[in-house]
Amino acid sequence: MATVAASATPYAPASEPAAGLPRTTALALASVSALISTLPPLSQSNAANYFTLVGKFNPVGEAAWTRAAEAARGAAAAVNAAVAATTFDSNPNTNSGNNKNNNPTFTTPLNVSQHPGELCNRRCIAGDSRICYFKFTLEHYQVMGVACGRCALGIIADCYAPQCILADGYEKGVMSINRQLPGPAIQVCRGDLIIVDVANQALGTAAAIHWHGQHMVATPWSDGVPFVTQCPIHFANSFRYHFWATEAGTHFYHSHSGHHKVNGQYGALIVRDDPAAMLSKDTYDFDLPEHYILIADWMHTYGEQYFPGEPSSAGIFPDSVLINGRGIYYTKEGVRVPTVVPPMRYYVLPGKRYRFRLINSISHSCPFQLQIERHNMSIIASDSYDLKPYAFDTIISNAGERYDFVVFTNNTEGDYWIRVRGMGVCAILPTESFALLRYMSNEVTTDSFEERPLPPMPLYNETYVSGVFLNHPNGSCGASDNHCISELESLEQDEILRTATPDHQFFLAFHNFPVPNSEIFKNGNYYHFANLQNNLTIVGAINNLSFVFPSYPPLTQPEAMNDTQFCTELERPAHCRGNRLCPCVHRLLVRHGSVVELILVDETELVGRLHHPFHLHGHRFIVTALGRDSAGMPMSVSTAKRLKVNNNLLAHNSNNTRPPFKDTVSIPSRGYAVVRFRAENPGFWLMHCHYEWHLSIGMGLILQVGNTSEMVPTPKGFPSCGNYLPELNELQAFRAKKLYFM
Repeated sequence: MATVAASATPYAPASEPAAGLPRTTALALASVSALISTLPPLSQSNAANYFTLVGKFNPVGEAAWTRAAEAARGAAAAVNAAVAATTFDSNPNTNSGNNKNNNPTFTTPLNVSQHPGELCNRRCIAGDSRICYFKFTLEHYQVMGVACGRCALGIIADCYAPQCILADGYEKGVMSINRQLPGPAIQVCRGDLIIVDVANQALGTAAAIHWHGQHMVATPWSDGVPFVTQCPIHFANSFRYHFWATEAGTHFYHSHSGHHKVNGQYGALIVRDDPAAMLSKDTYDFDLPEHYILIADWMHTYGEQYFPGEPSSAGIFPDSVLINGRGIYYTKEGVRVPTVVPPMRYYVLPGKRYRFRLINSISHSCPFQLQIERHNMSIIASDSYDLKPYAFDTIISNAGERYDFVVFTNNTEGDYWIRVRGMGVCAILPTESFALLRYMSNEVTTDSFEERPLPPMPLYNETYVSGVFLNHPNGSCGASDNHCISELESLEQDEILRTATPDHQFFLAFHNFPVPNSEIFKNGNYYHFANLQNNLTIVGAINNLSFVFPSYPPLTQPEAMNDTQFCTELERPAHCRGNRLCPCVHRLLVRHGSVVELILVDETELVGRLHHPFHLHGHRFIVTALGRDSAGMPMSVSTAKRLKVNNNLLAHNSNNTRPPFKDTVSIPSRGYAVVRFRAENPGFWLMHCHYEWHLSIGMGLILQVGNTSEMVPTPKGFPSCGNYLPELNELQAFRAKKLYFM
């Protein structure tokens, strides 16, 4: 047992900005110094690491950051022992070199507020696992509201005011996290313990946050799916998520409650690793904390207005797309609206290789393409899993996917537009936004490089050279100008998983059924649906089962379960007899430790430009096949079974002995995907289409891995929920006792 008592003089920032630095760098240095001076003693010891990190990642002014690091290191010397003692080392889920015998153990509770998560954004070293604490406040808030002052009038300084949310410059409501859009970025190291207290202050709502890409090994109740892994967080309540960062790479978090994600509740979650453990470390020179591209669609109204929809609308479309919370929008006539919103800027030096992280937080039913003017992109990872580098000119991603790529700064100077554009139904109306790749000089000057005037943005019809595509929705896999994700090679090899005879094999046909009004609007029936336009209503389903959530989370309340509450393709509830479509709690049960193969087939009856992205919680899978019927016919389960028997599911891909690992796969329109995974994480895990409206109308299911006896026990005091339906005799007893009214 160890006890620590230490104090130190807080690091005092310089009274004046360092001479010779650009104004923005000097102000950032002063701002961070001031922040650290207010931190509790245990947090000050991380200050030196923070300054060193910033100096390493910001070539302009590196010497000044290094001096600040040395000063902070000296000021915190008295508490170095405290940091060592409070390094959290009881993570059972990583093999990063942690050893419980190397660190003291506390018998008294730790104050998590002394471990602010912002200081976990550091250079990662094997064995240095830390506690990273964040506090999220969920609110109904404003875009271009009073916090933005005169930003709308062109006073740019006001656009950077505290708690000012810009979006695309259109004044509206937003469901925010800490009055930011996107929410605060979480950047930690593999093996860190992440603790996030979520306080729901959004009146009239129930909330949950999903940590997309983290498998929640040992903490499945933190997966953040209401009525599957937890009860929703009610208004005026708080909930503590806690989990180890087991999956290194690019991830994100987002609301899994209703349409709160498209309303603004999402943010980046990036987990780095010790460079010695990174397979792709030699492909780039810089991995800067600010070099992530988080794209999200944006609406000029709350998403709930379009659930179930409006008959007079022409469909459900976004008004714009945002890059790290900023964007532009067009009128319905296709005219770009002038804006004061400054674009996101990414700073680079010439002749270097920079790692960028693309995160797709789209909610609508369309993929988006990314291009960088006069630069190509070398893909090195997808959904956090390393790939053999492959160069592309245009990357197309779908909801829930992430791609890491390297940009070589092959120019000597200038500004180059990063362009994000909607495809499919999101191209019916112009939907695009821009960020800026800005070259800096290797020479430090007193002029701020941020004050250079912006170059003119390209017009919508001024397209870039498309070149080689990744994942073009209408392209053919294996073509000279297009490659599918299934063609890329993983840097890992799992030959047993790839070639084993699966213990479970499921053909899963997903649909958007057009349903007649006479079936939806029956007295006593209140099933979900979406009204796309006019009289067109649809219901989502997998194998004709339209998913509805249970009234309690089976993971944490297994005592409430019985098998009659669930349905499968062969076991339907009584109320569905005779009906093609069945709303019920769709569950697939697989054995813990088994190899599972899923053949996902798009049998959607409405032929449209949709490419459904399916996400599996709690696991990763390999993509062994992806494509369409070679004869051009719409895919069906019967066709997929015939092709499977004949070993014709993507013959061109049969030689890929290192198929990519992913957790989200985009399935070609009227096509198929074949994925395999090891069911090694016991629990109840959602698998669903990551288009927000499609899950809302039933395109999902619960994967139960193992028996409840094999799952991690629920923590003591964990919230419970469910129906309250007392029997009539209980109500009569209240009257008989004359407790209230008699």
